[in-house]
Amino acid sequence: MLLLGVELGLFKAIDEDAERHWTVAELADVVGTDATLLCMRAGPYLDVYTEMDSDRVLRYLFTIGVVRENPDSTYSAIPATRWLAMDAAENDVKRNHAMNRATFQLMPDILQRQQTQMAADRGSIETSSSGFSHVQDLPDDAATSGFVAMMRARGERPRSWMDVLPLELLRLSGRDFGTGRINFVQIGYSPTGEQCRALRFGFPGVLGDMSLQVKEAVVGRFDRTELAGYGVELRVHDPDLEQPALGAKAYYMKNFFTTSWMRSACAPDSLVLIDEMVLPTADSEPEQAQPGLRMLSYLTAMERTRLQWETLITRAGLQLQRIDTYDTELGDSVIVAAKA
Repeated sequence: MLLLGVELGLFKAIDEDAERHWTVAELADVVGTDATLLCMRAGPYLDVYTEMDSDRVLRYLFTIGVVRENPDSTYSAIPATRWLAMDAAENDVKRNHAMNRATFQLMPDILQRQQTQMAADRGSIETSSSGFSHVQDLPDDAATSGFVAMMRARGERPRSWMDVLPLELLRLSGRDFGTGRINFVQIGYSPTGEQCRALRFGFPGVLGDMSLQVKEAVVGRFDRTELAGYGVELRVHDPDLEQPALGAKAYYMKNFFTTSWMRSACAPDSLVLIDEMVLPTADSEPEQAQPGLRMLSYLTAMERTRLQWETLITRAGLQLQRIDTYDTELGDSVIVAAKA
């Protein structure tokens, strides 16, 4: 049903006038379909549908919490509607249809092949290409590229860790400047080095050199000269190996976590910033539970609760200092740890 709404432009239509109470007939007119029947007319995913009662579709979308059904049988926008109206979210829904269905069906075979050994039991989230070995036979747009699209969609939400973490924690002292200490190291998955850019542009008071570390396979995507203009050094580095930037003020990781080098790289006042979901111990919402299934089916990995994060961080020789949540719907948070 989400894909149906995306292909028809239903969420974009409702979000065009977020305060409006839309009748079924008005929405049908805007998206160009019949008020009684939603006739699928175009698009690569539409051949799987025939005809559906429009009110039933909207009522179902209400039951899964993506539109509001009003007492007068009209429909209006809620935050989830506005999210689904974004291009990034539309890509996520399409990828979800193309890839999740196939990988979820393969999950019993995947777990048997992996002998149900969760990546979390080994202390890290598997992010190497081998983690996708079971989906290599899927169409290209339904395999790794789809997973990356989902990660980018999550990264394009309007709020980020910078909205909740006191950035004063990242400020360097005068002595730090005198010793040339690195301010901020962004590690691992990074389509654009967006965290370094955003931190430099939006918070110029957080000064000091920054380092963007990416694998050799993707280094060609980046313009070293442009990054240098932001005070960012581009460095080819495998995040599973020993960390070359020792004693930085902050090490930032998103969609990747490793315990192999962190404690040895940290100075006593270094911070490790882990930008990840933190699930509630009980009563998770569907929006929080589904990413856990994705991680399980794609990477034989998991999303974690606060207690699970604290246990993993302790095993790495670190101490959990704080968790600041910036997206309460998904549980996206910045986890702050320091050397124990």
